[in-house]
Amino acid sequence: MAKHGLGFQGGSRQANYLFMLAVIIFILFSGAALTVYYNRQAIQHLADERLNLYENVLRLQLDKYNYLPFLVAGSTEVKELFSGDGSEEQVNHFLKEVCTKAGATAVYILDSKGVALCSSNWDQKNSYVGLDLSFRPYFKSSIKGKGKKFYGVGFAAEQPGYYISCPIVQDGVTKGVSVAKIDLSRLQEVWMEGGENLFVTNADDIIILSSRPEWRYRTLTPLAPETLQQIQEGGQFPEPSLRPLDWHTVLADYLGLVQINGSFFLKSSREIKGMSWSISYLVGAKPVLERGGFAVLVLFAFVGATLVVRMFFREKRLKELSLRQAEEAYKIRLMNMQLAQEIEERERTEKDLREAQKELIEAGKLAALGEMATAVAHELNQPIAALKMYIASCRLMFERNDIAELDSTLLNVLGISDRMAKVTGQLKAYARKSSDSEGVFEIRAAVDETLSLMKHQFEHEFCKFKADYSSPDLSVLGDRGRFEQVLINLFRNALDAMKDQDEKFLKVDVVHENETVVISVTDNGPGIAPEVEEKVFEPFVTTKEEGVGLGLSISYKAIREMGGRMWSENRPEGGGVFFLELPLKRTPEDSND
Repeated sequence: MAKHGLGFQGGSRQANYLFMLAVIIFILFSGAALTVYYNRQAIQHLADERLNLYENVLRLQLDKYNYLPFLVAGSTEVKELFSGDGSEEQVNHFLKEVCTKAGATAVYILDSKGVALCSSNWDQKNSYVGLDLSFRPYFKSSIKGKGKKFYGVGFAAEQPGYYISCPIVQDGVTKGVSVAKIDLSRLQEVWMEGGENLFVTNADDIIILSSRPEWRYRTLTPLAPETLQQIQEGGQFPEPSLRPLDWHTVLADYLGLVQINGSFFLKSSREIKGMSWSISYLVGAKPVLERGGFAVLVLFAFVGATLVVRMFFREKRLKELSLRQAEEAYKIRLMNMQLAQEIEERERTEKDLREAQKELIEAGKLAALGEMATAVAHELNQPIAALKMYIASCRLMFERNDIAELDSTLLNVLGISDRMAKVTGQLKAYARKSSDSEGVFEIRAAVDETLSLMKHQFEHEFCKFKADYSSPDLSVLGDRGRFEQVLINLFRNALDAMKDQDEKFLKVDVVHENETVVISVTDNGPGIAPEVEEKVFEPFVTTKEEGVGLGLSISYKAIREMGGRMWSENRPEGGGVFFLELPLKRTPEDSND
């Protein structure tokens, strides 16, 4: 008991330590997470304001040139050019003047085949005049009558720009395309000078504008082959630069952390209204993480101080507990000694009870022998009278020297003596004490032997009896003597129950059911009284005035010890039935089946 108690206490203590460790880790983690979260909220507010500013500046920068292609397309100079009344030189000068006044990077006119007819930079080395730009997406869209906005790297100057195009329509026919290019490099320089971490991505997650030159033209996600092919056909970006950016999200749903080239940032993003672009603002996460680390240190110090105080009081409590446990251990030792004495007393009592039970069994047998003795004595009276008569005849024959008649008469005397010996032999066998050893015996032989032993008492009580067997050979494992005593007890109870009946009848049925044999003893008496029906097998329960109520209880226990069961029922037509169910002894042939 002590070992089990210590093992349980040790396991419980270990579980408490693990629980405390889990609580400490949870507190530290939660404190750090909450600190980072609330700092993240403050930074998020600042980032939203910065995003509003940069988005508005970008939109203003782009929207202020929306009118330019439409102005050029509707100008008199361009209309005369496509009607044949104007000249390209005149349009070139016009485009240069418009470009200078508007502050655009370049303005040019494409014919219906996508070749540049006129350009504001006609007099420069990297002039667009004569370039075939039919592959550009903005030309393909505008020549079909629909304007387009497009960002890409210039074909001639290899400088990125924002392109705005619109169709040039005369008499309902699209004659060409007017294009304005805006350079956004100055905007990126402003971002760089401000020390901001900012970038703009298009619909394909390609960084087109950034305050960090090394991030420009990097992708946030790998490009699909068909998307890359479309970009190559439109000449939108220099192909070698379209490499994925080394970035990973960290707790994106909770903190919005991203890691770019080994550095941690808090990222805030939003889509730019009216465009397929997104703008992202990054703030270095180091201050936030440092605040989280500081919060962990503060919490760790607080938890450590709490643990020290708790350990002090725990140590004090353990000392008090140890004293109480020592006292309880002493009491337990006394209780164990007392318990051992009680166990010894109980074992002695059980032994005495077993001996008393054996004596009761033998007393029951003697009582049965006493009752059967009357019937046996009646049975022996007739053979004894016959013996006297035969002996007198033998003396007379001997005096007459009638040897032939003397021999036959002596044979009759021998037969009568054999009959008497059989009757007394049955009584002697029953009176012998039962052994505790188990053996295999046949049910039919045991039932027949018991009926034969009770035959004289049945005849004395004028009771008819019958035995039916469903199978001739049914063997069980147990003490045959005790089994026969159970049957004797049931037969005697049946005779007692039928004492007031005019006609008495007792029947024994032996039935084979699955792996068991069921023996039923049926009488035509009044049945089992309702007040004892539920407790008929309990000790000292009886309806006889002279009975002690132990017969059925002992019989019930004997059958249980043989691995069987015993129960009783009342028949609807009258009378009672007692059932004995015993497991069959399996033979090697049964096992093979």
